[in-house]
Amino acid sequence: MKTIVISILTFVSLAAFGQNNAEQTKIKDYLESSLLNKNTLLISSAWQKVTASDIYQSELLFSTNHHDGHNIVQLQYFIKTGNKLIAFKDQNDLLASNAFLESLKSKKFKLTTEDDGVAFQSFLKLLDYKNGLGFFTEDNTWYFIRDKFFDDIKAYIVTTDSKGEIVSIVYQDELEKNLPETLLQAGKNIDSTNSEASISKADSDFMRNYLYKNTNYKFEITPLNFYSINKISNISINKCNLKVTEGEEGNSFTNNTPFVLVSSNNEYIKSSIDVLLEIPIFLNSLQEKYTLKTEDDARLFQYVLDDLSPVSKFDIELKTFYKKDNMWFFVREKSFDDLKGYILLVDEKNKVSHLEYAKISEESILRIKMKDPNFKADYKFKLEQPTTTKVKVKQGEDLYVEISFDANMVNAVGAWVLTQRDGENAGMYAGTSIDSPFTKRIPGAALENQFHTYEYYLLKNGEKNVENALGKVKIEIEVE
Repeated sequence: MKTIVISILTFVSLAAFGQNNAEQTKIKDYLESSLLNKNTLLISSAWQKVTASDIYQSELLFSTNHHDGHNIVQLQYFIKTGNKLIAFKDQNDLLASNAFLESLKSKKFKLTTEDDGVAFQSFLKLLDYKNGLGFFTEDNTWYFIRDKFFDDIKAYIVTTDSKGEIVSIVYQDELEKNLPETLLQAGKNIDSTNSEASISKADSDFMRNYLYKNTNYKFEITPLNFYSINKISNISINKCNLKVTEGEEGNSFTNNTPFVLVSSNNEYIKSSIDVLLEIPIFLNSLQEKYTLKTEDDARLFQYVLDDLSPVSKFDIELKTFYKKDNMWFFVREKSFDDLKGYILLVDEKNKVSHLEYAKISEESILRIKMKDPNFKADYKFKLEQPTTTKVKVKQGEDLYVEISFDANMVNAVGAWVLTQRDGENAGMYAGTSIDSPFTKRIPGAALENQFHTYEYYLLKNGEKNVENALGKVKIEIEVE
């Protein structure tokens, strides 16, 4: 019997290890697939007169968050001479290279006149995106000033022979030289475009493969186990790190980029612990496993909050939860006089249909209730003054208009009021929040015709089509 038990435990352990191993492999495959290669043609040989070679920038990019931009994992510059691409770690090494100097000779470019200097200054702008502060010369040496901050001067020092052919280009981050009082052609550049030039698939593939081959990177994955989450959700959370090592052995440094990977049903989202509760994949996982009906159910969710988003020691006495209608409130903090926390909307089966962190106010409650497809909103957009929609006024007499509405309901959807006069837009009432009632004085001078129509539309935030108005008031005016 003991042997059978040991065999079963061994089998279970091996099965669990196999599942973990398989999941780790799937995660690594996903992370590898989310690396992005971006290639940019910085300089086309056809669109400037300095170099006979195309120059490219190639980036290996990675995003650590599902809605943020990308981080640069590796960046290389390439110059194309003939059918050969040569890689450089930075632009300055490329400009100093024999390959680039030879490309200048092939283009027959020389530095002899101010116009030549402007052409070279314009070429530099295509690389560093700076207009340049101008240049000056001393004998056969040209100084192209790219930036200046107090005494720190960034410049390219270009040396030519007696015929103006460039023999060397050196970049200095801190040029130790007194500048002349006036630099030549400050900020002057020749417009250039690469719009009609493209990168061949062969060149793109070469640069992509070069970056992958010459980037020493590794994804590190550590599963995070939250007992509280496992009780209500099938979601998996992994603490990950993109580890990139630069330099040679004995003289290297490592850059670590930590992030969190959330997965459920073969869907992967890069996120962070503090926003985990707000991403759709978490809500979907709740709907599969969790029912929020009783206080015990609510207590389970509070345990999740305590693990992922603990209450500060200053707000610990505020921590509570309660139910109102089809909504559960989990109070987490107080900011000035406002209580804040997680508000969960549940459907008729007590499944969580919406979840968000918000100020616990009437406006927030109404806004979240509106996410329930069965909720019927009444904005109470009603004409108070005048008391009838058809009015008569004497020539030159003002007319006062007052329209009331449910401010909490209106502000919950960020609605605004559009005024139209005789079918033409004539004003608006909008803001981060608007107060009821809406009041307007129509001056008698504006009522120059015998008949006028004023219409007031309550529109959702971003809505301009009056056919979709949440409320409408129409006043017909006859001038006697």
